[in-house]
Amino acid sequence: MEKQERPFSLPHFTWWDWFLIAGFIIMSLAVSMLPQNSFNALSFTAGVFSILCIIFGCKGNSLNFVCGLIGSAIQGYMALKSGLYANAVLFLLYNVPMQFIGFFQWRKRRLQTEEDGIRTRWMNWWQRVLLVVLSVAAVWTVSLILRGTDDPQPVSDAMAMTAAVGAQLLLTLAFVEQWFMWLVVNGTQLVMWSIAMTRGVPYAPIMMIQYVFYTMNSIYGIILWSRMSKKI
Repeated sequence: MEKQERPFSLPHFTWWDWFLIAGFIIMSLAVSMLPQNSFNALSFTAGVFSILCIIFGCKGNSLNFVCGLIGSAIQGYMALKSGLYANAVLFLLYNVPMQFIGFFQWRKRRLQTEEDGIRTRWMNWWQRVLLVVLSVAAVWTVSLILRGTDDPQPVSDAMAMTAAVGAQLLLTLAFVEQWFMWLVVNGTQLVMWSIAMTRGVPYAPIMMIQYVFYTMNSIYGIILWSRMSKKI
């Protein structure tokens, strides 16, 4: 009898994976204990699922999309409550449905098993140039739209949104360059949430910690996906 393929399987966790999980939890709890801060269960939950999402994403594991669905839904709600409307649209109307699309796309690109990862690839130079041109045009357009709202950070919000749209699309299509796009997203988000922290947003400190760990893992993702691209 042919062995039935499982839709999900838990991959092997390395010391780096445990460092990301434990580091985020410890630093989040430590920051929450400071006099000017308080523990926020919503942002903490979103952070844990998002950290798991990028760990599974690095390994080319489909559980990435399950954790991404939960994390995106929570972060979209928090962005909406903070007045970061472009971020809210990004998470709720783009990232959430893209988790379902990405799941089925990755199943088509799986190597031998879920543990082996997926067939990743590099963009050609014309595709990279087109990506940059479209990204710049999108940032300019979205920032103009956001200037007509009460968004406190229209340019940063537009940059984070458009870069994340591109990164999520490249993630779905299994391009290694998605990790470079996530570096842009993470840097922009760090700036946005640091400003939000100075304005007294309660869950901003944990969000900043979260994006620090995202940045480190994006570099790790470049390494792992480069290796998977050589398995084809």
